[in-house]
Amino acid sequence: MATAILGLAAAYMLSASFKYMKDISRSSENNIVYEVMTTSPELARLQAEIASRFVPGTSTTDDDVALRFGIIQNRMKILGTESSRRLRQDSAEATELIDRMQVAIRTVEPTLEHLNTPGDAIAALKVLEPLNTHAARLAALTTSTAATRIAANEAKLAKNFWLLLAEILGLLACGIILIALLRRTRQKARRLARLDVLTGLPNRLRFKTCLEDEFPEAAHGTLAILMLDLDLFKHVNDTLGHAAGDCLLRSVSERLAPVLTDAVLFARLSGDEFAAIYVSRNVETLIQQAAQRVKEALSRPFEISETAISTSASMGLAIKGPDDHEPEDILQNADLALYEVKGTHRGGIRLFQRELKVAYIARQTLTKDLELALENDEFELHFQPVVSLEDNRTVAFEALLRWNHSNRGMVFPGDFIPIAEESGLIVQIGRWVIDQACAVAATWPEEIDIAVNVSARQFFDPHLTSSVLEALHSHALRPGRLTLELTESALIQNDHVVIEILNHLRTVGVKIALDDFGTGYASLGYLTRFPFDLIKIDQTFVRKTFDQEKSQAIVDAICYLSGKLGLNTVAEGIETEAQLAMVRTAGCHFAQGFLFDGPITATQCTTRLTLERLRTFQGDNRATLTNLIEANSQKRADRG
Repeated sequence: MATAILGLAAAYMLSASFKYMKDISRSSENNIVYEVMTTSPELARLQAEIASRFVPGTSTTDDDVALRFGIIQNRMKILGTESSRRLRQDSAEATELIDRMQVAIRTVEPTLEHLNTPGDAIAALKVLEPLNTHAARLAALTTSTAATRIAANEAKLAKNFWLLLAEILGLLACGIILIALLRRTRQKARRLARLDVLTGLPNRLRFKTCLEDEFPEAAHGTLAILMLDLDLFKHVNDTLGHAAGDCLLRSVSERLAPVLTDAVLFARLSGDEFAAIYVSRNVETLIQQAAQRVKEALSRPFEISETAISTSASMGLAIKGPDDHEPEDILQNADLALYEVKGTHRGGIRLFQRELKVAYIARQTLTKDLELALENDEFELHFQPVVSLEDNRTVAFEALLRWNHSNRGMVFPGDFIPIAEESGLIVQIGRWVIDQACAVAATWPEEIDIAVNVSARQFFDPHLTSSVLEALHSHALRPGRLTLELTESALIQNDHVVIEILNHLRTVGVKIALDDFGTGYASLGYLTRFPFDLIKIDQTFVRKTFDQEKSQAIVDAICYLSGKLGLNTVAEGIETEAQLAMVRTAGCHFAQGFLFDGPITATQCTTRLTLERLRTFQGDNRATLTNLIEANSQKRADRG
């Protein structure tokens, strides 16, 4: 602000100085002082010409007199103009002198025009004689005024000069201060650019720079990275809000920083991801101990917004090895270890091993193949029957996706479904599954339903509802015959969106099932919040034959609760008669498992349904024949 004011002032002073210089220049150009000062000599020359006009032997002519008189006339005219008077700043005395001189010139003009005798010359000289005194006095007055004006202008110029000099020095001082402030601001910005604003920890940029500095100097086995990710952090954001999530991140940073002081650097990379760099000859021991300290530090709950929040961290560890040629290599290794532990043992610790990279490369290759699987028509659906425990008849089939790879053969769902979900391809694949499942179900009897699994990622598809309705319409399948199965993971990630989609689908008649019930920590709460029609009891409760009494109790409780809520139940993973007896005793409505049949093709489904109908028909016919025989026997007995 001060610099701007000084700059404007300097510009004003430059303008004023230019104006004063222009005024001075304009005075010189008009040469008013010169005109006044030369008036007296010109009068003397005119008088000399008049006096010598009639001297014998003179060369003076009337033209010479007329020329000199014309000069004096022109001079009087210039001196009498308003602009000349203003520029001279004439006083009253100077004005009166000029007026007298102009009157005298006009008076002598007729005489000089007809200068015929020496007497005319003497008369003219008498009129002009007083003008010498007037001209001298006017010159003196003009010179005094000019000197005063010049002195005033010089004073103004000097004042402007010193003011301008002061402003220039002020601008220089402000410039120096501004440069210092800019340098300080730049240093602060550079420092802030390497700090995480939320937690105050070093950020990813600072972490990367530190790793690049340490990597070349560290020998194999002496540099390590500990990377950690908070488990279910998104759930905190979704349930308590992002402000609570930010508060949790700050609290985690404050708790972990003191236990990782032996690290070269502890930083927040992004979101809920943190990392530490360790350099030591026994770095493996050091980093394992650090991971244990992190685990212990996070074992105590955090108090956030008057709510106790328990959290854990999955940790991936990586040590610089012979195959690590760039800092990004060891960072990627730590990330792979973290990815592995989050997928298999959330809250655990995993040290990077070479097979993880091999698996990663294989996963990347499989992802590329998966992108072409739909185009190459490599997917197919198998169907596992769902049986009614009331009459042992098939009431539905669950559609199960299979990938018949062109080179690898049949790829198990557990190998490619997680990759499809991670890459987002599950959305496109899921649409295909729903459409194909509806197409196959349309060929079955009207009373046979079809169940399709929907992953959590598919609920982020804005076209999920429309794709389901389009599949039903395209294959003329009654909406009540379609059941969408979803797991608790879909509910955790985006529950308000899921509720909206499920309610919309239920209004048109589509049924909703909660799959793998009992394995999540909040399943009971979801039963009251989401519009389910049936729940599927996870097979882990059915197959725990080593603790039959507890398994029986859990299944009994689930069936009792479902009955109170008006929900049907499906027991998964039935493989033995004992397991079937257990779920039947508990009051389960339906069952599914290899005891009845494994996943079969669409053609085999048709065959199964046909055989069931045939057995039913034969059973009905035998019952009818038995009844007729008994009736006839009774009639004969009555006659006898």
